[in-house]
Amino acid sequence: MAVNLNELYEKALQQSTHVEKTFLELGASLRRLYDRDRDLYHKVVEKSGLGPRKAYYLLDISRKFDKLPGVPKARLREIGWTKLMVIAKHLNPQNYDELLTMAEQNKVRDLEALLRGEKPKGDTAKCVLMYFTPEQYEVYAERLLKKGAYRSGRGILNKEEALIKILREHEKHDAGH
Repeated sequence: MAVNLNELYEKALQQSTHVEKTFLELGASLRRLYDRDRDLYHKVVEKSGLGPRKAYYLLDISRKFDKLPGVPKARLREIGWTKLMVIAKHLNPQNYDELLTMAEQNKVRDLEALLRGEKPKGDTAKCVLMYFTPEQYEVYAERLLKKGAYRSGRGILNKEEALIKILREHEKHDAGH
């Protein structure tokens, strides 16, 4: 275990080069840095290119899963950090095994739906990634909210259905001209 802060800093930087393989160890290193020296923590986040959100997720995973009794690290590695991040906010000593099993048996999107109490959409769902300027995003969000989407934390839920409503209305408008 790295004892001094400089060793911990270097260790975290090294671990950040292979996040998928070292996310458990990296999360523990980030957590120790965060607890001992926030400036060094932020320096690792910036220098490694992890980004503040991903770094915090890894740190949080370490906080939550290191407390669990007897969960093999190999099982957590197999599940992956993204699914662990999804179940972390629901985790407690009574339900962890059930949540880990759910994570092993479901894709991320299905797991998120199950944890919201919804039925997963399964393999029929397709993902579309779009990048907006801040101004474009404001227009996008405003229109979605007018068509039935709603805010949840920093995100927007029901956006898929709202976007389809917009597109269908646009299609009807185009057909009329």
